[in-house]
Amino acid sequence: MKKTFLFLAMLIFVQILFAQISLDSIWQQQVIEKYKKMDNYTIQVTTNATIRGKYINPLVGNIDTIYQKKDLFLLHIERQNGKMIFSGIENNGDISYTQNDTNITAGNYRGIEYIAINPLSNNVGTYFNDVSFDFPAQFVRSIIDRGQNFKKIDGIYDCGDYFVFECVDTLISINDIQMYENVKMFVNKNNYLLEKITTKRQNNTVAELGLGAIEREITINYLEINQKQSLYRALFNTKEFADYQVIKNEFPWSSALIKREKQNKKWENSSMTLSKSIMQSELVDLEGNTTSLDKIDGWILVDTWYQNCYPCFEMMKQNTQNHSEFEKMNIKIVALNTFDQPNNYLVEFCTKQGVTLDELYFLPFDADLQEFKKVFKIFPSLFLISPDKKVVWKSVGIKAIDEIILSKIDKAINNYNKNKNQ
Repeated sequence: MKKTFLFLAMLIFVQILFAQISLDSIWQQQVIEKYKKMDNYTIQVTTNATIRGKYINPLVGNIDTIYQKKDLFLLHIERQNGKMIFSGIENNGDISYTQNDTNITAGNYRGIEYIAINPLSNNVGTYFNDVSFDFPAQFVRSIIDRGQNFKKIDGIYDCGDYFVFECVDTLISINDIQMYENVKMFVNKNNYLLEKITTKRQNNTVAELGLGAIEREITINYLEINQKQSLYRALFNTKEFADYQVIKNEFPWSSALIKREKQNKKWENSSMTLSKSIMQSELVDLEGNTTSLDKIDGWILVDTWYQNCYPCFEMMKQNTQNHSEFEKMNIKIVALNTFDQPNNYLVEFCTKQGVTLDELYFLPFDADLQEFKKVFKIFPSLFLISPDKKVVWKSVGIKAIDEIILSKIDKAINNYNKNKNQ
């Protein structure tokens, strides 16, 4: 009896094992290989997303509410010289949320129409003319073209007309906050095409408000596959969509980026004087304490930021990590937010980022905000202010703080002291 039981148990185990291996091979050998053999295809993708944290305005920031967002986009993919070329048209979507017991629906929320050609990343791309955009279709693209991202299939099961592949997506990291999404991919049994994706984010705290969807359902409709004379390829041109922005990759050697770099260097090397009204503007910290730049004694390093500027947080974290070095140089850091007002979300987010909370300052009065915005236009930026309230050095963009401390700031202070003693 025991032998019979053990035999049956082993038989069931072997069947399950082979079923797992068989289904796992379907994803790699059937699904991924099928897409590799498709010279071109066009899909229409609909994404219904649930997002926690609606950004209202600088005074309110992110409110902790659940809202629904719908995106529609057309994606044309083809292989050229062994490489994938992606073109997409993203339609303006709709959002709906509840505020003060009132349901609000906003159409055309994105306010921008564009054709994106071969975007740089899965989530966000930056292109010439300083155009940045979110491209939800990239999530679909990353799965069906680059299946190596999902080689570790955590669960596979049969579901009627579909094979369902389960995995955890860790592709997206926003300012060192790693996003973990439970992903289910529904593959049609008859043609091995991916037709639906559902995601549910594991991390969902106040610190992650507005950092993407907490749940998504993505449906994929195939309009063309391997058409020699594609009807949809002709859509992706400026003649067909005269009002659309055409966005393409930009690389470090491009003329646009070189021009911008020259402009930044010119700005860094130019002289700058802060007005009396700016120096006397009231600043408030997270505890409600007030001060102003003209009341702070000694050297001041102003570090500009706002809540949705992730490069700003990179600089702020470097400042925190090198805090002892600034103290040795008798420099007071003022991390100045010229857009937002203090709120619970900012406290949670900044705490999770590991920045020094008592160095965060805000401008409580709108008139001061508007004046500061005219001066502090580029983020992140650093301004070194001398004890007699003169800007003696400034920098724009992300740079290595240890390099700045050892060379740029130290040199600026030494030059200031030398000139003062002459």
